[in-house]
Amino acid sequence: MNALKTLAAIFLLAAASLTTAQADVPVTNPPAASTSALSTTHTERLPGVDLAEGISQITGTAISPLLGVSSVGAWRYYHTSGTMRERLPWFCHPLAWGFGFALLGLCFFKDFFGTIAPPFLKKPLDMIELFENKLSALVASAAFVPFIAAQMAQQIPPPSQSSLATSGLNYASMLPLGSTSLEVRPLLIPFCILSFLVVWMTCHAINVLIALCPFGFIDALLKLCKSLLLSAIVLCSLINPYLGAALSVIIIAIAAYLAPAAFRLTLFGTLFATDTLLPWRGKRLATPAEPHAFVSFRASGVATRTFGRIVRGPDGAVHFRYRPWLILPRRSIPLPKGAFAISRGILFPSLLYRENGADGYAEVIAFLPRYRTFASEIAGHLEIVDVRDGSIASGFKAIRAWFVETLGLEKPRESHLPHAQVV
Repeated sequence: MNALKTLAAIFLLAAASLTTAQADVPVTNPPAASTSALSTTHTERLPGVDLAEGISQITGTAISPLLGVSSVGAWRYYHTSGTMRERLPWFCHPLAWGFGFALLGLCFFKDFFGTIAPPFLKKPLDMIELFENKLSALVASAAFVPFIAAQMAQQIPPPSQSSLATSGLNYASMLPLGSTSLEVRPLLIPFCILSFLVVWMTCHAINVLIALCPFGFIDALLKLCKSLLLSAIVLCSLINPYLGAALSVIIIAIAAYLAPAAFRLTLFGTLFATDTLLPWRGKRLATPAEPHAFVSFRASGVATRTFGRIVRGPDGAVHFRYRPWLILPRRSIPLPKGAFAISRGILFPSLLYRENGADGYAEVIAFLPRYRTFASEIAGHLEIVDVRDGSIASGFKAIRAWFVETLGLEKPRESHLPHAQVV
């Protein structure tokens, strides 16, 4: 329900921003985020250039909201005449993009000195950056994206002007979106916001991995991948706006496919970071009788990192109970019969399972960090007598184990969990 309220608030703010944007849009034509201006004026630009640049701007900003909004705001401010600057949106004000660049500078120094700092000093800052990225994305989706989409909509002629018979031969009538008899401009705002959200969600999962990863050079590698993705959009937009838009569309399509998995990983990382930064709050919300938990691998139609609770039914059977996408009807999966153990772990406890006749245990459930001191209570509630300390690996074995556990890459030989049932 909270997710629906947040989404509704975003669209309400977007509608308000669209009204302001359409009334106060100055005549400036910035390129994709962080790129230089084209040499042609607005009247000399080829059909679809503004639309192509808008798609690249939105995609680039979704990859790094704070950098994208600050860069475009600074570009518009310096490429707008002094008499028109007062009509620019708020994110073009020097205080807005100056504050954004200051935060980016702090993040840069954090990453630079974090390579030599111990993880227990850098990781809390990485987790704080998670919430900064969320706040930047909320601001961008509610104000920046509708503004850019409003300018893109101005390049699409209304239906009455879309026909050669009524408007004559002009560039606008050659555009695919302008050749229809339907009014497509109102659909542009929701499409741009949805595209922004799916790209941001997927790229934000990289930030989650950085915050959770205990290996410094893996952090640097993940940061490099994100920077290369943003640089590719900027470079392609500089070469040709249509090339930048084509790459952006490919990124949007891939992000839409990965968005469900990114959403689950983002939820896991958000709750993990909240419990780490605010441990007193986590302990206050802990319920050892029905602990919050995440499935550690895909099995029986339940995706990796699905969030739910471990509950004991009236018949004594233990179930994993969850809501798909947090709002759909509740489903329940009974845990199978077999050998179980509770691993206290260093950061969070987990539930281990061993098939009959199999060697070794496999993690099937990961609990939140708030339950680090409640491992014995959870074991008593689930009637598990084997409570052990987590093993510590080293070298590449530790790296592989972290990726397997975090991303759920290792699948069991048989389905450990029966199919989910609606309850």
